[in-house]
Amino acid sequence: MNDIIIVGAGTAGCVLAERLTSSGKFRVLLIEAGGKPSNPFVKIPAGFAKLFKSKLDWAFESEPQVAANGRRIFTPRGKMLGGSSNMNAQIHQWCHPADYDEWVAVGATGWGWEEVAPIFRAQECWQGEETNGARGRSGPMMISPNVNAHPLSKAFVAAARAAGLGDQPHYNGDAFAGAWLTELAHKDGQRFSAFDAYLKPAMQRANLEVLREAHVLRLEMANGRTTGVTVRQAGVEKTFSARGVILAAGAFGSPQVLMLSGIGPAARLSELGIPVYYDAPEVGENLQDHPLVPTIYRTRGTDTFKKAESPLNLLRYLFLKRGMLASNAVEAFAFTRSNGAAMAAPDIELILAPFHWNKQALEPPQIDAVSIGVAVVAPRSRGSLRLRSANPLDAPLIDFGLLTDPEGRDAAATLAGVRLSRKIASIAPLADLVDKEFYPGADIHDDAELLARLTAEIQTVYHPTSTCRMGADERSVVDAQLQVRGVDGLWVADASVMPAVPRGHPNAVVAMIAYRAAEMIAAKLTA
Repeated sequence: MNDIIIVGAGTAGCVLAERLTSSGKFRVLLIEAGGKPSNPFVKIPAGFAKLFKSKLDWAFESEPQVAANGRRIFTPRGKMLGGSSNMNAQIHQWCHPADYDEWVAVGATGWGWEEVAPIFRAQECWQGEETNGARGRSGPMMISPNVNAHPLSKAFVAAARAAGLGDQPHYNGDAFAGAWLTELAHKDGQRFSAFDAYLKPAMQRANLEVLREAHVLRLEMANGRTTGVTVRQAGVEKTFSARGVILAAGAFGSPQVLMLSGIGPAARLSELGIPVYYDAPEVGENLQDHPLVPTIYRTRGTDTFKKAESPLNLLRYLFLKRGMLASNAVEAFAFTRSNGAAMAAPDIELILAPFHWNKQALEPPQIDAVSIGVAVVAPRSRGSLRLRSANPLDAPLIDFGLLTDPEGRDAAATLAGVRLSRKIASIAPLADLVDKEFYPGADIHDDAELLARLTAEIQTVYHPTSTCRMGADERSVVDAQLQVRGVDGLWVADASVMPAVPRGHPNAVVAMIAYRAAEMIAAKLTA
């Protein structure tokens, strides 16, 4: 019998597996629906969009979004060992201290900045310049500056700073506002994911078993506690027992498994014929993600990633691990407060990609262009995740609820970000490389018309969170120790437990949550 079963081998599952097997005290079974990250585009940093809608992608689509005129929004999620850390843009970010203070304010006791910052530091191995000890130098996560950054990205950072966003030298380790080239989960010109940092070393240990291509059907429970899981692998159902189960299947997968097991909103579960084990009305509720709209500018006098796969660039990468393909393609960003708002931290982000971001990168660039994505990083809107049916193999119903907050603050922040994007594009040195606005169109200035035009291409930044909210109140799905309310021996440790989506790119935040969860759960099992 196993001591612990971990469901999901994404970033959280990889960290949990390594931390819980390191002492040798526990026998751990890690279950993953996907297989090995064997596609060559996993390792090529700029190739992540090639993985969209491949066999390594869950390739979710939302329900029709009101803000998008009824359009469904594509959301890639990694279906492989390493999960989305093997197909994201590799940006490493601790996010903002205010995020964690806000978590504590809504009941996530013990998750404040002072508690989490040392974990970020312990997990990373920063390869850049010295930061007076603020950064980790000996952790398993290899983090590098982007030495292959495109001139357009450097020009964006310079123009944003000239626009008054600030010249703070670093964005990790403290409160931040300004513009920077992004720090990357890279090693020697290749992606270095949670799979590389945590799971590959752990798989050498005798007390870890990894079960691949096994779809979890439900949790097994008896007498108020979780006793194991049942999976389907190669058409055969198998049940595995354990002293404890940790769900690490992400903001979509973890609430889905809970509901399939009878832990969720009782009325909805009953409608689907699922026996109710524990009425937990907020399982699947509170879904958040960062809404994003693209602004695109034609360029002049410089090659863009439209030519990333040219023979010269291919050879440069194959032999030197340098050039466009060695970059993450999402090379710079800026954070600021919309309309000079008096708030504790930034609420908008501008994301720079030196190429034409075409239909969520599902179609290749058609022109030489630079794209500045405008994202709302402290959104007010909330959505939900619900079961489509009682069939575990059916994708869930995903409603992001983009731009649906009653006060309209998310839409206002979006418009403020677009105006700032246009301003930065008009300032040297970026202005020297930009020809004209391609999208939404320089002739559109009226707010209502502009928003209608922008929402035709609205998407998320692929940062879903909060569907198994952590808190101190009885309606929260998990408590501050990540224990699922109403069921012993069951924890959730992934992006779904975040009380709100953090301001930035949260892969490192997920790793931090899993690291702390492993410590808490190990202490519980040895008590």
